Amino acid sequence: MDRVSEDLLWGVNPDLARRVRNMAATLSARGIEIKVSSGKRSTERQAALYANRANNPYPVARPGTSKHEQGLAVDVVPTGARTSRASVIIGEEGEREGLRWGGRFTKRDPVHFELLDGGGDDLVLDGSKVISQAKEQATGVRVLAVLGIAALVIRVLRS
Repeated sequence: MDRVSEDLLWGVNPDLARRVRNMAATLSARGIEIKVSSGKRSTERQAALYANRANNPYPVARPGTSKHEQGLAVDVVPTGARTSRASVIIGEEGEREGLRWGGRFTKRDPVHFELLDGGGDDLVLDGSKVISQAKEQATGVRVLAVLGIAALVIRVLRS
């Protein structure tokens, strides 16, 4: 990636930066070059973008609600022709890296990529699908809690 992209990755979550660099390397090997057009934003910068959202082709979050402000999101664009096919290829590669792609949002934002749940490596399984193991763990904890309560009720009823 170019120097500007590297500068924009400074300040974002290191796991996000690593995944974007991996995505760029994989895409480059496929003949698609990308650059980061936006990284971590101050609340003031987000407010300015929000105030000018009517002139932005992509959705803009309210100040205080953007993952960019937390360093958990970047915007990425191809350096060549911006075709819908290139956007899909870039989006799918980001998903393979374990990122959430804005191209699948209800209000499509095809340049946007963000970490999920803070972006730990435990969120990527099989190198392609992003699955939150926390859901599975939470389900297991709930089952154990119900079993524990059931055992307690049985003990109380037996006494």
